[in-house]
Amino acid sequence: MEPSQAAEASVSHEELVRFFSVLSHDLKSPIFAIDGFSELLLTDYNAKLDEEGQDFLQRVRSSAQNMKRVLDDMSGMVKLLARPNARKPTPLREIVEEVILKYNFQIEEGGVKVDMPDQMPTVIVDPEKMREAIGAIVGNALFFTDREKGERHLAIDCSTEAANVKLCIRDNGIGIDPRYVSQVFDLGGVSKLDKARGGGPGYGLYLAKRVIESHGGALTVDSVPGTGSAFCFTVPLA
Repeated sequence: MEPSQAAEASVSHEELVRFFSVLSHDLKSPIFAIDGFSELLLTDYNAKLDEEGQDFLQRVRSSAQNMKRVLDDMSGMVKLLARPNARKPTPLREIVEEVILKYNFQIEEGGVKVDMPDQMPTVIVDPEKMREAIGAIVGNALFFTDREKGERHLAIDCSTEAANVKLCIRDNGIGIDPRYVSQVFDLGGVSKLDKARGGGPGYGLYLAKRVIESHGGALTVDSVPGTGSAFCFTVPLA
């Protein structure tokens, strides 16, 4: 391929973001139509549908709404990963507390016990990106568990290593089969591991890995099936 052809074939991050935005917008139009007409059928023609028909339509609505959520999440992820890091000194505990607050409903509904240190150091990170990365790990831990309500546990701890902070998020969920550990950080990797739960979020851990790597760190997982998983990574100290 000639240099001029290679230049023509290349696509910038900005173009990819715009392309995904247009694609997302175009896909949402038919999704809104499916959702809207399904709602009309359920309200205006409810008496003409038997119980099974109502159930089918409700499933159509739920699927359409889920597709919209997925598109919104994916659009947010693309935009987040495409922009440069805006690093600044940020209290790590502040980020973690924001994540726990975001998942407060799931934590309370599941009777999840959350342990974390009273004191955490200040780190040099992009706070928005790091909040999304930690949130993806916490959300994954809350999703993949078979423990009874009140028996679920999430432990967050940190330690200093030279000029870095090592943060670990440990859960007592279902764990990961050793055969699939290497796949959990792939795009769509998590969704393949437990289809009984509907697949789960297929991009959260991928986003977390990319964000952490963009900060010069590495995200690792140590997991035992039936016992739980520990996701650990490092970020630079302030």
